[in-house]
Amino acid sequence: MRKVLISILLATLAAVLFVISLRTGILHLSHSVFSLIGKHDSVDAVTVWDVRFPRALGALIIGAGLGVAGGLAQSIFRNPLAEPTLIGLSSGATLGSITVITTGIATYGSVVNIGVAIGFAIIAASLVQLLTPNKGNGFLLTGVAISAVLTAIAGLIISISPKPGVQSLTFWNFGSLTLLNNSTVKLLAPFVCIGLILAFLIAPSLDGYSLGDSTSHFIGMNPRKLRYAAIISMALLVGASVSAVGAIAFVGLLVPHIVRLLIGPKHRPMLLMSALVGATLLMLADLLARTVASPREIPLGLLTSIIGAPALIVLLRLARSQWVDHD
Repeated sequence: MRKVLISILLATLAAVLFVISLRTGILHLSHSVFSLIGKHDSVDAVTVWDVRFPRALGALIIGAGLGVAGGLAQSIFRNPLAEPTLIGLSSGATLGSITVITTGIATYGSVVNIGVAIGFAIIAASLVQLLTPNKGNGFLLTGVAISAVLTAIAGLIISISPKPGVQSLTFWNFGSLTLLNNSTVKLLAPFVCIGLILAFLIAPSLDGYSLGDSTSHFIGMNPRKLRYAAIISMALLVGASVSAVGAIAFVGLLVPHIVRLLIGPKHRPMLLMSALVGATLLMLADLLARTVASPREIPLGLLTSIIGAPALIVLLRLARSQWVDHD
């Protein structure tokens, strides 16, 4: 009953934030959003459906993907500090996007751009897994090191590229939803949906996997295959998102901790709730990014870092038993 009530409250909040996102912007609407449904023949209608709608929908889709990716990362690496940025996924996707854009192989928002970003994300996460020592803090140190190297390479490519249309490193490192349009959202949505479906399919196996590799083998699981299935799912979720909006930090790290506090660690409900919390959190962060310093806009990833880091510290201090099931 508790899970159902929380889900209803979050879904209601997400719907309210979605409508507010359609109404919020520099241009003041002279009509209500609902009166513009089905219309495209006025300034208000074009503003809502061609500018604000893809941004709000993109925030919902990308937020859900990042929330689930964070839950997968923490589960598959058995580390509460695992996050798409720390395990190289975001940096790999950024490098892939920048490489194809600067070389002219693909343009921003194209299928090739998304596909290459996903491929580089898989390579980066696989490198972290292969190079990580089996004990201690090797996982975090390896992930941070690989992310730093990939980010440096991406910055170098941008700095030497003669292509005038290349986005700045600030966009890729701190993220922004400003470039989203209906076409881009249509292209990235299927990749995120496939990643979400794969995550929910492997979720029951993650419950057994959390007991350790030896126990997983004993109950008939293949931990190696499960890890790579999770990496592919995370790459689809993060790679598609980064290719469109850049890297957005702390959403994937913070969301699973919030969800475990609310409903416990059982993976299928945890991942489902992470999608809902992630979508709600990113829409709220985007609204703040647009309005706090209006008419200027704060980079979304910068805002999530400013809010997310202190919030995570508080959560970790208040709830040391967040990995224990409440059922």
